[in-house]
Amino acid sequence: MQFIKQHKLPFIIAAAVLVAALVLFLVLRGGGSSEGGVYVQSVRDLTGGIGSVHQFSGVAESQKTEKIARDAQKTVKEIHVAAGDSVKKGDKLFSYDTELMQLDVQQAQLEIESLQSTISTANSQIAQYQRERQSVSGSERMAYDAQIQQLQAEVNSNTYQLKTKQADLDRLKQGLENADVLAPADGTIDKVGTIEEALDAENTMVTLRNGGDLRIKGSVSEQNVMSIAVGDPVIVRSRVDKDVTWSGTIDSIDTGSAQQSEESGMVMDGGSSDRASFYSFYVNLEDDDGIIMGQHVIIEPDYGQGAAKQGLWLPAGFIVDPEGEPFVWMANSRMKLEKQSVTIGEYDPDLDMFQITEGLDNDSLIAWPDENCVPGVKATTELVWDEEGMDEEFFGSMDEVFFEEMPGEGEFSEELPDDVDLEPVTDGEPDAEPAG
Repeated sequence: MQFIKQHKLPFIIAAAVLVAALVLFLVLRGGGSSEGGVYVQSVRDLTGGIGSVHQFSGVAESQKTEKIARDAQKTVKEIHVAAGDSVKKGDKLFSYDTELMQLDVQQAQLEIESLQSTISTANSQIAQYQRERQSVSGSERMAYDAQIQQLQAEVNSNTYQLKTKQADLDRLKQGLENADVLAPADGTIDKVGTIEEALDAENTMVTLRNGGDLRIKGSVSEQNVMSIAVGDPVIVRSRVDKDVTWSGTIDSIDTGSAQQSEESGMVMDGGSSDRASFYSFYVNLEDDDGIIMGQHVIIEPDYGQGAAKQGLWLPAGFIVDPEGEPFVWMANSRMKLEKQSVTIGEYDPDLDMFQITEGLDNDSLIAWPDENCVPGVKATTELVWDEEGMDEEFFGSMDEVFFEEMPGEGEFSEELPDDVDLEPVTDGEPDAEPAG
């Protein structure tokens, strides 16, 4: 079964909204600092913390699996390999019982000799009848003609049988010579049947994973299986060094054989391991250079988070009036908020982020825009949890937090908090001004 997503919303955007909503909650409920300042954080910390995506465990395996079938007309005498064995091309996999095959060869040879003798006798009789026919006439000659025709028909029939038996004998001799079934390529034994029974109705005796091109076998929980689909691009990361990555595409999702827990014992995609089902999916790599058979990796959907971006990128929710005169609320050197004009470059709709070409750097301290953001208000980098604030009122209003429009310029409160500093700002910084 292949899943097709009706609405594919990148998880990275959801993570950004959730973080922004959490920051807003802390500020509104007094959790920004013990002194009531507006919470700010550096652009570096902000962009480094947003962008979590689902991750799935995976392992590198052979791209191609071959099935080696047994001959249903032969009896398997010995099996030379077991599941998990590494084999080279030409290694013995299993052997047939040659005693029965030798008996079949002898029987075929006897039948061929009998047919050859019958054909030879018939040809001798035909030659004799043809000579005797020359000395008679009339009805006697016609009788000879009938006997000759009958013998010729028998010769033709026996000659056909002889060719068939000869082909059977050649096949039997070849089978006798090939009593040992050999590995067609280097690889790893996946499954093995028994002497009495094959693996399936196709008489498969051994399945072999070739040692050539590799693919990734991933595992996804039943809670998250609908978040992936055949054809989705993914990033495969090394567990040892997460900066080492490979690009690939989901080739198939196997929902026909659920597992109750992951073989590795790890749950990475957020699904509960308590009585949860897991499904295997397979990723074809664009290039498997540097990855080895059996290597454990991390798989995550590719929403563009792995692409190198030029310049500084900021979540769109932090930018006020992006289509007009865009600005952000930034803490100045005195830890007072002020409007900081920014120049916007490109927009990434998948990540919901704007490129900032001027106005900010990675060390700039910015705040989530809300009614508490006014010029001159105190800013703080200390984040204190308001335990009483984490109640049903907040969680019941999450829909409003997620979906209400971002206030634009002129929509902020005209009423200044008590801690606003209205004294002139020196060092070339602008004076405090009312909101809007």
